[in-house]
Amino acid sequence: MKNKIQGSRGQGVKGSRKNHSTTRILESLNPQIFIILSLVMIGMFGCASTEETTELRSSITSIYNEFNLYREETDKKLSNIVKEDENIRKQFINLSNSIDSREDNTKIIMGKLDELEHQLRTYWNETKSEINLLKKGGGKTQIVPQLGETNYETQYKEAFDTFQKGMYEDSIKKFSEFIESNAGTPLIPNAYYWIGESYIMLKNYEKAILYFQEIIDKYPKSEKAPRALLLQAEAFNSVNDKKSSITILKRVIELFPKTEEAVIAERKLRALNLN
Repeated sequence: MKNKIQGSRGQGVKGSRKNHSTTRILESLNPQIFIILSLVMIGMFGCASTEETTELRSSITSIYNEFNLYREETDKKLSNIVKEDENIRKQFINLSNSIDSREDNTKIIMGKLDELEHQLRTYWNETKSEINLLKKGGGKTQIVPQLGETNYETQYKEAFDTFQKGMYEDSIKKFSEFIESNAGTPLIPNAYYWIGESYIMLKNYEKAILYFQEIIDKYPKSEKAPRALLLQAEAFNSVNDKKSSITILKRVIELFPKTEEAVIAERKLRALNLN
């Protein structure tokens, strides 16, 4: 009889240890799986003591509460990430607008530099003429105006003034006339460039692409060549030809490294790759 009682107690202890071990295993599982399996185990061990059943249910409740807390914390973190992403996008848009404004100011400055360059060239040519006359005859000098050069620079200035006033169609007409009547003069690439710019302003991107290509093909060493490539890439992007735009931006970086145009091209490439 004594042996039977001891055997019964031994089996009870083993059963209790088994249930405690099962509980620990379940607690290490995913909360949802844990709950399901726990309910199944309660059904399987229906003969378990009330104390063991209560302990198991308490463990289930504890894990479920921890799971809900974890889910709430995760939702908060995700919400913060979404807000941070929105803030970064807003900052990027503001930065892009600021850079676009800077580019507009750059265009204005370039135009003024263009005009100043013409004035300096005219002054230098007149000075050279005066020096040559002094070398030849001495005494009083009489500056002989170079009519051809003065005429084409005056004509160019009139066309450029029209562009600066925002009269883009008239600007295109005047620059086109300038090109026809002054072939071979050093301002021809500039004229093609400002025609392209005028078409950009008029949102006629196909025509702009063609005129910028004239500079790239005929005057690749012109000071306007890198800027023409840059604006050609912009025009391609405006007609939804992203592939061509990326290719041309890479050409700007390759052909004109360490220039302002190359820096702008790198920024535009990053923006295109983000979209």
